[in-house]
Amino acid sequence: MKFIDFKRLVLLMLALAFFQLTVYGAAPKPLNVGLARVVITPEIPVRLTGYSSRDIPFEGVEHELWAKAMAFGEEEKGYRIIITVDLLGIPHQVTERVRDALAKEIGISAANLSICASHTHSGPQIGNIVSHFNKPLDPDELAEISLFAMGLVPKLKGVALEAIANAAPSLVSHAKGEVNFAVNRRTSINPNGVSDHSLPVMRITNLEGKTKAVMLNYACHAVTLGPKNNVAHGDWVGEAQIQVEENLPEGAMALVVIGCGADQNSSPRMNNKNPEMDLVYAKDQGKQIAAEVNRLLGEGNWKSIRQLPEGKLKYVELTFAEMPDPRKLAEDAKGAGRTSNYSLLLLGRMARSGDVPEKINYPIQVWDFGKDLVMIFLAGEVVVDYALRLKQELGEDRVWVNAYASDMPCYIPSLRILKEGGYEAESAMIGYEKPSKFTEDVEEIIMNGIYSILPKSSK
Repeated sequence: MKFIDFKRLVLLMLALAFFQLTVYGAAPKPLNVGLARVVITPEIPVRLTGYSSRDIPFEGVEHELWAKAMAFGEEEKGYRIIITVDLLGIPHQVTERVRDALAKEIGISAANLSICASHTHSGPQIGNIVSHFNKPLDPDELAEISLFAMGLVPKLKGVALEAIANAAPSLVSHAKGEVNFAVNRRTSINPNGVSDHSLPVMRITNLEGKTKAVMLNYACHAVTLGPKNNVAHGDWVGEAQIQVEENLPEGAMALVVIGCGADQNSSPRMNNKNPEMDLVYAKDQGKQIAAEVNRLLGEGNWKSIRQLPEGKLKYVELTFAEMPDPRKLAEDAKGAGRTSNYSLLLLGRMARSGDVPEKINYPIQVWDFGKDLVMIFLAGEVVVDYALRLKQELGEDRVWVNAYASDMPCYIPSLRILKEGGYEAESAMIGYEKPSKFTEDVEEIIMNGIYSILPKSSK
């Protein structure tokens, strides 16, 4: 009888080992992971960003806006933290203040903290993107924007520390799915425009295999809701978070980071004749993502992540092609509308101190999770060419690229898009109070910067 019991035990252990190898790709190794969230919806109505035609504060809250943190590591080995925020972007000043505050508290290095924005166009105005309007904001509106930004830093510090406090041994794995609602929005310039429909997903479970969190990435603008929906809303990103969480165990969390989607729009979107349909579209796009995540959780080819990420951070200089002519700016500023407002703001900077940069310092961040996964963080509105090139050169299943990460300097075009011209290459730059498009070496400078800090195993 004892022999039979022992034999059954051996068979059970072999079955469990086979299950682990099948689901995770290798025997899993526990890592310390903590999670936390905090609401960042403005407490009073403010002007929403993303569309120039909005001219009054938001008229309701359709979705709470969130900051969510995932912390890897422990005190002895140090911490690595990613924070997602339901905002159009995250200015570098906010990122640096959060990094400084956490460095004093827990000694974290700048390379091991990244803040990734969802790029929702239904979130509050913040940072250097206050020029996205047809006319200058009034003093009260500027005061509310300032107060929101000031209050954001302690909230982000707090959610990071809460995630650390919640850290527990966990199993980490990743898989890749696909959804198809992103479309290239530059087809009038290039009918052969490309998209990236991949949906990489990271799964965090407890040691018994119960899901605690998933983090997913998709390369698409959060512009399903148009300006006529003047409500605080996470757009398709917010819907994806809500609907993914509905399929997870109670208390589990979904985080969404945006890939290189600067030239990608959600489709369908922005029904100006019937704006209420925008909410329906966003729900459906969230449903598509939730269904794919659910499929992966049931039958995906999950690969185990068995080491804490090692972070590296590098700044590269990106150069603008030319400096603006103040007289031309003045002529444009005398008009009305968004570009006139942009020109007036840029002209004011030049008149005060010549504070118009010839170059910007652009942050590139890499997290090395081992031989199976490298995560790359790029700042600003990065076009899809970067992700597609990296996946081609480094391996489709090994590379995970996050854009809108830790800074929001402007659009980041590829060489192809610079040559084609258009909004992402040129006209969008003045909205960020930048003097002109970039020089044509911008793509190679960024790619060389990425390769200079990639782990040797990835090159």
